[in-house]
Amino acid sequence: MDDLFSRISKRWLDRLTEGSHDQTVPAGSLLFLEGQTGSHLYRLRSGLIRLFRTTPDGREVTIHLVEPGQLFAEIILFERDTYPVSAVAVEESRITAIHRDRIYDLLGDRSFRNEFMSHLVGKMRFLSQQLYVLTTMDVRGRLIRFLEVHYGRTAKITCELSKTETAAAISVRPETLSRALARLESEGLLTWEGTDITVADHAWRNDEWS
Repeated sequence: MDDLFSRISKRWLDRLTEGSHDQTVPAGSLLFLEGQTGSHLYRLRSGLIRLFRTTPDGREVTIHLVEPGQLFAEIILFERDTYPVSAVAVEESRITAIHRDRIYDLLGDRSFRNEFMSHLVGKMRFLSQQLYVLTTMDVRGRLIRFLEVHYGRTAKITCELSKTETAAAISVRPETLSRALARLESEGLLTWEGTDITVADHAWRNDEWS
């Protein structure tokens, strides 16, 4: 997929993590919980991290899947000292914790400040689009959108997520996703066998979920 949050150059990303040490988060382990007090944001080195919120009825709504190279938990820099979401490792992941004081120090440099603010604006725009998807698209549309964002418009996809994890990523129940997949297959739009997903070219151009 295109890195939607690539507005910070490697030079500055490396500066951010100077003196920090990587840590490994086992698959299925929580990195932090919604409402937990914290002072660090993170850079994902490898693996996959899922950010989610818990609804009053106990459902987990996925906000974003963090991929290698991306920063997350930046909210800790601004309006609050608690995390607004929870973070769990979908697979074994290697992360670098960055204390917010490191960011504050670098914000004095105009070049870094411009790149960092551009990064934040890009992320806000993307998350706003994701909210639109969750509130306006049906399950099939959410799935197609998810695949497009993470893998691009390609006919053959190797998905590292299980169907259950993908259901969580698009904020639906696994059985709901199963029904949607059956319908997509019956319409000749998409098939999913094991880790292999095949998407028909006209699925990307379906006006119903564009």
